[in-house]
Amino acid sequence: MLAVLFGVPDRSFYTNEVIGLAQSGAGAVQRELADLAGAGLLTVRKQGNQKHFQANAASPVFAELRGLVLKTTGLADVLRAALVPLAPQIERAFVFGSIAKQQDTAASDVDLLVVSDTLGYGELFAALEGASQTLGRTINPALYTAADFHTRLQGDNAFIHRVMQQPKIWLIGQEESASHEPDQPT
Repeated sequence: MLAVLFGVPDRSFYTNEVIGLAQSGAGAVQRELADLAGAGLLTVRKQGNQKHFQANAASPVFAELRGLVLKTTGLADVLRAALVPLAPQIERAFVFGSIAKQQDTAASDVDLLVVSDTLGYGELFAALEGASQTLGRTINPALYTAADFHTRLQGDNAFIHRVMQQPKIWLIGQEESASHEPDQPT
């Protein structure tokens, strides 16, 4: 529930939205919303016959709660936002490794695979710097051109094969396009 409310703090949610997004029972969500509002962590306003709840940016613990949510549940959104300016140049990008396998610890870095024919490491690192600070984690990108990635995927590259068999958090592109050679003109 905190991920819903503090993941998008500039938006308000009505009770049924929170119940659906948090995938929790109505009674539990309503009690928790009342407790969080009572503690000053949420603001409440009536709109018609609905109560709208929103993260209280004036709360003394807002920054810490927001940071905690971003570090634990909002990782993909933070990385996706960092990559948006570069998206036209990226064929695919995904997180792999301990975070994607949900085996990470507080000290785990973020393993990121990016396929692009035009990006260099300098441009990629610059785009990811803010995300690294927000997440409080080092981001380790592996950057491949499309041709190099497909050659390694079709060949016997153990690293690429191991990565492609593991869980991934997709940021740009999708699984289906990664597992096959690009269509060849006939």
